[in-house]
Amino acid sequence: MEDHYEFKLFLRKRDRRELLLQRSRNLFSNLLKEKTLAISGTFLMFGYNVQVVASDMPAGKSVRDKPQYGLALSSLVSERQVDYMENINDGCLMTLSPIVTPCCRNSFVLLSANDETIHGQKLNYGDEFLLKAENYGDPQAAPLYVRYTPSGVPEPADRMPIRLSSTKDTNCRWTTMPLLPRDHLEGLGSPIQTGKRLIIKNCVADKSLCVMNENWMQTFFGPECGVTCRNYIDIHKRFTARNVFTLVSDVAVKKKA
Repeated sequence: MEDHYEFKLFLRKRDRRELLLQRSRNLFSNLLKEKTLAISGTFLMFGYNVQVVASDMPAGKSVRDKPQYGLALSSLVSERQVDYMENINDGCLMTLSPIVTPCCRNSFVLLSANDETIHGQKLNYGDEFLLKAENYGDPQAAPLYVRYTPSGVPEPADRMPIRLSSTKDTNCRWTTMPLLPRDHLEGLGSPIQTGKRLIIKNCVADKSLCVMNENWMQTFFGPECGVTCRNYIDIHKRFTARNVFTLVSDVAVKKKA
């Protein structure tokens, strides 16, 4: 009798697509669904998809003994969340992943922080912008933004303060600056080429996006690296590789600029 009940429960869950295996497959299908980045021209533009890539960091793999570089900012659904989530959601942690093929979890819509309706206008150094993640599993879901939450106190080395959030506030605002100090003033206000190596800063914290390369973890999608906002500057007052990123809007741009 008990076995009969368990079997009926299994069939009910299967028909409702509530089995863990089914949810896992749905999760992979939704988050790894490929997206199109290609746009006309060579400059970043509001309203189009972009990837945020730590271009100078090793990806932990090699092809024909040649090291590969590039870690893509990605939303993460943990193994525990698979039980009740099949897509990105409010509070999803952000990591840096060696998987750089454009897909739902690592591509974002580049929006002007002052007017989200702007479309086709070039992004300039110094402009404030938002990174919006799109939920392809539920088109009616509230928009989610990449958000940095400052703690206000010295943070432990393993703290992961960047998440997706349905709250669109000043902590979701980001800006860029040229990589080299000598170009900071001269480059301000000039358009940004896709794949250009640069610095991305959170507008509230005034700290730069950075790779936590000492904090690798095993995730549902394989080994991935932590990401936070900190400034790593060498004795020549230049940002180190941990702070170097690119905004990629062309799928062909996957190498260092």
